[in-house]
Amino acid sequence: MSQESPQRATIIGISGPSSSGKTTLARLLQRIFCGVNLTHGNANTHLNTFIIHEDDFYFPDDQIPTVTLPSGKQIQDWDTASAIDIDFLSKALTYVRQNGTLPPRLRSKEDQNDKADSGVPDGVVRELRDTVERSLSSLSSSEQGIVQTVAFLEGFLLFSPPVDTSTNEAQKKKNKQHILRPVHDTINLHLFLPAPYELVKARRERRSGYVTIGPAPDVSDATNTNTTNNESGDVDLEAEDDRPPQNFWTDPPGYVDDIVWPRYVEDHSWLLIADEKEGGSGNVDDHADLVRRVGDGRRIRRDVGVEVAPGCGEEGMERVLRWAVELILGYLAGEKGI
Repeated sequence: MSQESPQRATIIGISGPSSSGKTTLARLLQRIFCGVNLTHGNANTHLNTFIIHEDDFYFPDDQIPTVTLPSGKQIQDWDTASAIDIDFLSKALTYVRQNGTLPPRLRSKEDQNDKADSGVPDGVVRELRDTVERSLSSLSSSEQGIVQTVAFLEGFLLFSPPVDTSTNEAQKKKNKQHILRPVHDTINLHLFLPAPYELVKARRERRSGYVTIGPAPDVSDATNTNTTNNESGDVDLEAEDDRPPQNFWTDPPGYVDDIVWPRYVEDHSWLLIADEKEGGSGNVDDHADLVRRVGDGRRIRRDVGVEVAPGCGEEGMERVLRWAVELILGYLAGEKGI
């Protein structure tokens, strides 16, 4: 990605289906990397880190698209790209890369949601923090220009399919124009945390709900999910956050099967491996057929520029954390933070 000004922050993208551990991993990485000493000659500096939550870029409640279920019932669809202010998100990420700080307009509500136990002992966090400090101090003492800011971006829709792996020119063009392309291209390192259907369903249905913004909607008047809702206009990133007051969303019964899992499969069809032996309908728009052939979502491609976490959601968070730390250190060493 071309830059008109020097990059002042490295963005680590952490994505995956709902309840796959993205926020937990981001918070652990924040604990490990934040403030580690970067010794360079006689100068003592410290690594600056922060978390960016994609959930902070949802449109207000009354602008969330709706979908009509086979039963005829209309419900809001919080798991479509049209529910996210992609323009605001991509501009905020560009601001972070160019300035090394969060834009003043961005104020997080995510930390008001429930926090689960990470499952990683404090001793492991201290061990990894020591490893990171030794590694980055060694790097900063031998190289000029090491990055001094790392942002951990976590969210369920961050990545887009690769442009250069398809032999079909029409598909290449489609991938290049993917709605998440501006977001994907501002991310330096792409980490994906897969999780099988059963795990996503069990974890999601245990959650109490989510803090949102804006007035509660009248579903009968809400935006249809098939319309594009990503024209937010000019965003003044330097202005204070003037978005509406907060609200609270609770999943209605059947939401995982009706919305969460099918959306995940459709939006990540380029990353998930469908079972061709099952036979398909031949209709590329047959989403139900795609969901059936993907099955429980355990088969993931490793050749599309995305690093895939071990264990498909069934490994302990400690192993996933060690995997992520190793990849991040390798990236920072290879890129020298530039």
